[in-house]
Amino acid sequence: MKKFEFVLVTISLFFTVFLLSGCGKASGVVDDSDQSVKGKSVAEVLTEQFKDEIKSEKDIEKVASKISKNEILDIQVEVSAIEKGDYISGFQTEIQGFDRAVAIRPMIGSIPFVAYIFEVENAEQFAKNLKSSADLRWNICTEADDLEVATVDDYVFFIMSPENFDQE
Repeated sequence: MKKFEFVLVTISLFFTVFLLSGCGKASGVVDDSDQSVKGKSVAEVLTEQFKDEIKSEKDIEKVASKISKNEILDIQVEVSAIEKGDYISGFQTEIQGFDRAVAIRPMIGSIPFVAYIFEVENAEQFAKNLKSSADLRWNICTEADDLEVATVDDYVFFIMSPENFDQE
């Protein structure tokens, strides 16, 4: 019986160390020299791209698709439409009051990255509400480093992300 308990404790310790080391790596300090574009964070680069793209293309799914292909995103992401009543992650309150919305999310849920494009009637007020209810630590074991919100006409771009996607 003591051998069984020893093996069980050993396995438990192994998994505990494995899980803790995974969390530590996700929140560690990384060198951003390779990923930065002229010293800008991922969120800043993608926010600038949104501002440029939305001027000529008003279909938010097409804009999101173009943003999702930016080379600064060194992760696999998916673009999906958000229906009214769908859960929108990254906020302390339920997000309502948009006409249309699309999300850009990582394929792996533990990466602290999420971006949204909203089509709304009062973009400035909607953006203010998003920013005030944002939760940079919505993801388990990780926390976004940067938050950007931009408005252009009736469109709001919201992003939370790490400074870069460099690996240690």
